[in-house]
Amino acid sequence: MPTVQQERGQRTIKGLPQRWGKRAYQQLTEARAGKVLGEMPARYSRLSAILDEVTNAPLPIDATDAQLVILAERSAGECASVAAMIHDPKALRARLAWMVTNRGLQPPQIENDRQFMLRCVDPAWWRRGLRRVHGRAFEHAAMRLGFVSIRNGAYASNETVARHAGAKRRNARTLASVTMTNELGHEYALAELALKSVANKSIRRAELMLRMRGCEEIANDLEHAGVFVTLTCPSKFHAVLAASGTTNPNYNDATAREAQAYLVNVWACIRSALHRYGIRPYGFRIAEPHHDGCPHWHMLLFVPKHKARRLQSIMRDYALAEDGEEPGAKRNRIKIVRIEAEKGTAAGYIAKYVGKNIDGEHVGDQLDNDGNVIPADLVGDEIVKPAQRVEAWASTWGIRQFQPIGQPPVTIWRELRRVGAEQVEHAPDHIREAWEACQRVEEVDEETGEVTATSTASFARYIRAQGGVNMGRRYAIAIAAPVAEREGRYGLTMRAMPAGVYCRTAPDIVYASTRYEWKRTTGAAAQAAPWTRVNNCTEHAAEKTPDWVLFAARPTPVEPHDDTEWYANFDFAYFGTDECRKHYLRE
Repeated sequence: MPTVQQERGQRTIKGLPQRWGKRAYQQLTEARAGKVLGEMPARYSRLSAILDEVTNAPLPIDATDAQLVILAERSAGECASVAAMIHDPKALRARLAWMVTNRGLQPPQIENDRQFMLRCVDPAWWRRGLRRVHGRAFEHAAMRLGFVSIRNGAYASNETVARHAGAKRRNARTLASVTMTNELGHEYALAELALKSVANKSIRRAELMLRMRGCEEIANDLEHAGVFVTLTCPSKFHAVLAASGTTNPNYNDATAREAQAYLVNVWACIRSALHRYGIRPYGFRIAEPHHDGCPHWHMLLFVPKHKARRLQSIMRDYALAEDGEEPGAKRNRIKIVRIEAEKGTAAGYIAKYVGKNIDGEHVGDQLDNDGNVIPADLVGDEIVKPAQRVEAWASTWGIRQFQPIGQPPVTIWRELRRVGAEQVEHAPDHIREAWEACQRVEEVDEETGEVTATSTASFARYIRAQGGVNMGRRYAIAIAAPVAEREGRYGLTMRAMPAGVYCRTAPDIVYASTRYEWKRTTGAAAQAAPWTRVNNCTEHAAEKTPDWVLFAARPTPVEPHDDTEWYANFDFAYFGTDECRKHYLRE
């Protein structure tokens, strides 16, 4: 039974944020319908059960980020204390795994016992895990209680959006405060380097549109038909009814990740059936949320024209395989549109969804599947756009928004942009063709400073150089990534380090990419060595070192402690005795 408390002059449900607790108490009172004794109405019993589950979660739903940080420090300290007592690697690993699982986290999936232990005693590892687990539990509770909807906060709850915005501000401050220098002496703030990568939303959106346009060019060359598909989950995966804004009585308590897993399974069945008929579509898949946080997919697929009807039939059959007879299923579960050149390009069909899920640029008013406009709203003191809510949703649930289908890897495309012209001067034709396809050549007018592109990148040329679409592991060019031992936060690990590209027919010849060794520099950027011979920074007069510092006695060196003899003589079987369990391993 939920606990009612008096908070700031208002009655709320204990264990919930105040905004939630106030509304939950009101709904609980309405559901009770004035009854005090005897059997309560079904709505009251159902809401009470949900509130009990939410408020009794392993991590308190109303915990703040500061409390999660403190819990991370305490959990890491407890693991360190246990590690100081248990010296047998297997016993220590089992004990630490139990402690991690008891907090609701997944133990580290790594074979090295030392690195396993180092993660368990690291507060940063605990912070990441606790924030992820708590964030998803919090958002699932918001979905179950109806706080994620067109009326209360579309796509993600207001609290999750505010928390995500706070995390981005923390990350931005960290990136701006870190200065990196390479072996050539070039110095940048880490934030500047991030803006030069696909972490920059404008670059990410432009690259996605370039890839989609490339697929369309290939489809036009092959005279393939384009199909735009919208695939959704059954009604039981939706927590809130769109028409009334009330909670769905048939909701199965599925999270957004579970709904995404359902769509993945449906697509796997569709792909298997298409493969049996010799149909190999290619294109893109975009995952985005309904107003209540349940995901749905938009897919742009290309297939030969004579196979398009079969594709549509198979996709419709599998989309309606579960609960296909429920009201509205045949109309809303799957929508298929044949792309007609007279009405627009294939890339134009999906451009709106790309912008909507990245930065909200060039999309106009954003509508949900029911035609409702998703406006910008105020969360705390910050105006939040719909695209920011979508970003918070995807980040919280860990859902991949954009997925290419049947295309050559974009990793090789990006690696080719790092390869210098001199490296591919004597390369095979398809290597040079792929390299040229990835390059954008610009000219700058000396008088006006205007930048014009004399040659633009073409993803269609890159696909042709790779041998076409749907080649699987038989693409002509692959990335060269030798495995090397690298020092990481938790010790030495073997990692694949990209170093260039190679042709599959001649794997011994690597066309090396240009890479820099970046190191974090200490101190502010203004006090570092200048890039030119002129330094405009104010120079501070050198201070004389006091005599007492120069002539002070240095500490006596201490020999490192050697505990080899202790380990050799200790009886580790003691940890399996009843005495040890009683005094040291009490749970």
